[in-house]
Amino acid sequence: MSGRPVKREDFIPDEVWVTGDDGFFLVPLRRTEDPLRWLEVCRSDQAVTIQVDDGSDRFDGKGIVPTSSCSAPWVVDRMLDLLDVGPGMSVLEIGTGTGYNAALLAARAHAGAVTSVEVDPVIAERARSALARAGHAVTVITGDGTEGWVERAPYDRLIATASVSVVPHAWVEQTRARGRIVLPFAGIFDGALAVLQVESDGTAWGRFYDTAGFMRLRNQRPDPHLWWIGEDDANVRTSGRYLDAPFRDSTAGFVVGLWLPGCTTGKIEEGGPAKTLLLSHTPSQSWASLTAGTGNHEVTQYGPRHLWDELEAAYDWWMATGQPTRERFGLTVARSGQAFWLDTPEQTLTCS
Repeated sequence: MSGRPVKREDFIPDEVWVTGDDGFFLVPLRRTEDPLRWLEVCRSDQAVTIQVDDGSDRFDGKGIVPTSSCSAPWVVDRMLDLLDVGPGMSVLEIGTGTGYNAALLAARAHAGAVTSVEVDPVIAERARSALARAGHAVTVITGDGTEGWVERAPYDRLIATASVSVVPHAWVEQTRARGRIVLPFAGIFDGALAVLQVESDGTAWGRFYDTAGFMRLRNQRPDPHLWWIGEDDANVRTSGRYLDAPFRDSTAGFVVGLWLPGCTTGKIEEGGPAKTLLLSHTPSQSWASLTAGTGNHEVTQYGPRHLWDELEAAYDWWMATGQPTRERFGLTVARSGQAFWLDTPEQTLTCS
């Protein structure tokens, strides 16, 4: 491995994406056109977007959705500290991105083996080239990160740089007993870092830390097309309660989200004071919305699950339990699925 320090700008491509003058679209910032600003972005303490809209050009040279980035340095450092990589360890990274994080892993593992899996072939090849130029011995695989990379298993450590709402059991299977997994968990309102220890019985368990917002694994992205399916058959009621705390309070949102696995959420700003809050659940095709009124509010629910009722029940549970913080919650992953708990794995949350 090269003795050179790991510099972020050595891994960031010559074209990055920044917010345009209109405050909405992302626009390209090219090193060849503005090298000083490009370097300033690379050396900032913020995430750097390196791809938008999965590399398509749907908006004529502009972008809407960031789909690959180099994470903020403080987040990278925090996750590496939680991962606790030592010399000689074998490490699997899910989500190569620029290759910067993989280079940092290689620097910590020294003579260990670092493997990184990237789903996007263009990004994977660019990372391979950057790592080779910088002299870091990392094997970059183009493939589906949810499957891990069994050819070099078992690993001492596994780290994901894209968030998940369902932890693939393949990651547990490919990590040796007493090994560690660090990943960003994607809740429906807010996320957190999860640190899991793998056991010899094929399970992994651990706690949540900090707040974390990462791009989703591509095959775990929420379905944006559920809203208003079956609207004519939806159940409508009025409520004097406007429950928006999970939408605006980070802790409330994270905890309530544990009770509503499989859901996604949104907010629609309307004319005047009216505001619509949304929930949807992909497997059941259920959705719910609350639209603000003047005193009474309209709750609309469709499908086998009454999502807004579940949201209210989860929030009331959190309040009655003393508003526990995210660090008191944990996650157990088994072959049969995953479960959330409060304080100890024996106190499992009963999710729908």
